[in-house]
Amino acid sequence: MQSKRPYKHILKNLFHEQATEIIPLLLPEFQVTRVIDVELPELKKIPMEEPPSVLEQGIVGLAGLALPEAKILKAYRTEFIEHSGKFERAYRAQGPHTSKPVYLVIEFQTDREDEELPRRLVLNHVQVDHYAKQDMAPEDREERVEEGKGTFVTTYAYPMVLCSFPHNIPEPIQDKFGGKIMFAFNFQTINLWEMDAREVLNRHVTASYFLLPAMNNADVALLGLAIAELAQQFQGNDAELGRHLTGLHVMLQQSDLLSEEQKLGAQEHLQPFMHLIKSDTFDE
Repeated sequence: MQSKRPYKHILKNLFHEQATEIIPLLLPEFQVTRVIDVELPELKKIPMEEPPSVLEQGIVGLAGLALPEAKILKAYRTEFIEHSGKFERAYRAQGPHTSKPVYLVIEFQTDREDEELPRRLVLNHVQVDHYAKQDMAPEDREERVEEGKGTFVTTYAYPMVLCSFPHNIPEPIQDKFGGKIMFAFNFQTINLWEMDAREVLNRHVTASYFLLPAMNNADVALLGLAIAELAQQFQGNDAELGRHLTGLHVMLQQSDLLSEEQKLGAQEHLQPFMHLIKSDTFDE
């Protein structure tokens, strides 16, 4: 990363800055061995001002068997930018099912209604997977041949979504055309509400405390203890304390597990620090 905080959203930054501490809590079967920053290319799409040409319209006509009623509405000029300056953070790890390294690509669900999240994840996954194949030793790469299908290259990147909302779990992609599946993309979800907040607090990994309001058994007393421990750890560093408490505050407001009365009770523990808590989620 060219800066410490590459993401606009504070929750994403809090997670990825401290992922080596948080991942063992969320995914105890994976051991992170290296943090990787993968540059993402960008495909710039520019609408052409002039209407589609006769030739462009004819391309659809030539494919009439596949698109008998299709009509070109707009043509675009595209530019592939290899070095975009944008990065995605991934994690080389050892998993439970193989001695070979795997690469974790984790997307944080920051909004309840984020329909584009799976497609962002697939784009990041493709680039990290390409990086992983180059990064791995030749003997660790796996290929298998399926009869009649040629060579199938194994995927090395494991796509995951850290989910905050029990009733809004993002769905895998399954694009269909003419009743046939043209593209499918699956990923694993890490459901915060299935974790026990008491166990996380007892581990005293303060990097994960901003996630507590989305976990099972989080209550006013537990969140009060977490806030007090954060205040002790970041004593004298108001900037970092403010970032962690802002993250916790955001998760508290979004929580589907806590009642409004519980949220107000937890808010009282945050009250002495409200001058440090930002009102928006944009991270600077």
